[in-house]
Amino acid sequence: MYKQYLKISLLTFSFLMLIVASVNFIIDPGEIYLKKILADSKSKEFSSKLFLSENGIIQSGWNERLIKTTLAKSAGDFDCIILGSSHMMQISSVRNTGKINSNCDGLLNLGVSGGGLEDISIFSYFIINNLKLPKKIFIGVDPFTFNFKIDARYGAHMAPYNKMNDLLGLLEAGENVSYLSKLAKNLFNGKYFYSSILALSDENIINKNDLFEQEIYYPNESFSYENGYSQPLTLKDGSHLYAQPWIENQRTLIVPRGGGGHLMADNVYNPNSVSYLKKLIDLYRSKNIDVHLIMTPYHPNVFKKGETKPVIHMRIVEEMITSFSDRHYIKYYGSFFPDKIGCLNDEFFDFMHATNECLGRIDFSQ
Repeated sequence: MYKQYLKISLLTFSFLMLIVASVNFIIDPGEIYLKKILADSKSKEFSSKLFLSENGIIQSGWNERLIKTTLAKSAGDFDCIILGSSHMMQISSVRNTGKINSNCDGLLNLGVSGGGLEDISIFSYFIINNLKLPKKIFIGVDPFTFNFKIDARYGAHMAPYNKMNDLLGLLEAGENVSYLSKLAKNLFNGKYFYSSILALSDENIINKNDLFEQEIYYPNESFSYENGYSQPLTLKDGSHLYAQPWIENQRTLIVPRGGGGHLMADNVYNPNSVSYLKKLIDLYRSKNIDVHLIMTPYHPNVFKKGETKPVIHMRIVEEMITSFSDRHYIKYYGSFFPDKIGCLNDEFFDFMHATNECLGRIDFSQ
């Protein structure tokens, strides 16, 4: 009797896990399974149509890193390139953020969500392998940038990362657990399944009946950059515009006092990561490409509980960046501290993402 019960329980559990894995693979809210596979064949078309578009392309359904690595292969057609995390993704020539157009005749934004040092390295490999090269690189540095492996998504492009490490004369920075193993484990992740269910029930999903078709959609109505479009957009310079429903929801939220430790490790920074960035900068300079650094501010409420862990991290990392920049004659812009820039409470989407109005206070024309 017990054996029969155990057998039925195992079969039921296995069946439920199969359903979870199937839903996660097909709905794929993080765009790392089916959506990435479908996007591979059309990413070049996305890039070419993006550059020719009037108001950009709807981002929904496209793997962000795949699109941005494809865009990076056209980096030589632009004067300036932006690298880094989601903190950099709104810096836009379309919106002339911080008068950046006075510093750049053409801008390409290659920022990606959770972009860490490995992502900067990967995009740098694609950039320097262009037949033509850009004149300037703006690298976004965050409180979490100077620790390795802060976001595993770079593992989808391990080949160019390893090639860049070879080029820099470094040992391969392999994972203790392979990226494929992490992908397999994530198929059974309950939080990812919950996100899949939310995505499946989203009324704004484009063409649910055409889930297996990877199509390019343009915004079909007028919109304002301040309020966003009904769907998130990748603008024609690669910068990001959030969806209007998300923007409206964020405006109703209150950022808690003292929060803000997203992606920050226990150690403030790894000295080897600083050396790694210096090698990347030296490589750019050897090709006559000028490099600048950018820090973007966190919400004022983050700093209202004194010297919390996030504030300590930000203070130490910013001091390190300013010292690093002075020693190596690198220009830097911005700060993690909103009072240094003049950003107000209502100029943030959340505790770490500033609006274009706040980012516009960073003067890139200098």
